This record gives sequence, C-alpha cells and structure tokens, in this order.
Amino acid sequence: MSYTVFLHPDVVKYLDSLSHEERKRCYESLKKLSEDPFRPRSGCDIKKMSGKKEFYRLRVGNHRFLYVIKENDLLIEEAFRREKGY
Repeated sequence: MSYTVFLHPDVVKYLDSLSHEERKRCYESLKKLSEDPFRPRSGCDIKKMSGKKEFYRLRVGNHRFLYVIKENDLLIEEAFRREKGY
C-alpha cells in the first residue's frame, strides 16, 4: 500500500531554511514514509507519540517531523529541531 505525503506550508518553510545537504536528506526520508509510515527501518526512525493521539514522529538527524495518517494520506504537521522539544 502506498501513501501520499502532504507537507504543511510551515514544514516547507522549515525545509527551505535548511542547508542543501540537510534538506536533501530530510526530503529523502519523507519520501520513504510513503512506502510504510509505521515501521522503523534504515533511514526512517519512526516512533508513535504517546502523548499525542494518532501522531507519529520521524527523526532525521537533529530534525523531527510529526505526522498523522488519514486513510491513504500522510499529513506532515510539524517540523522542528531536536533542541526545541515536543
């Protein structure tokens, strides 16, 4: 089953603020989510958030992405650096 990934405009703005190499690495990890957004694997460190219902977290280096899965769509809601916390 393939999922469609949608980025919130704030997430796009966050990605645009990164260096070229970091941006490329983040986009590649976000693309991998379309294959299987539930299972952690190489290049996709995924964890279900305990405090926020239905939210998952993708870790890419020092960057974090929070997303929700609705049917066949993946909605990337938030992006932030590790230091900012949840």
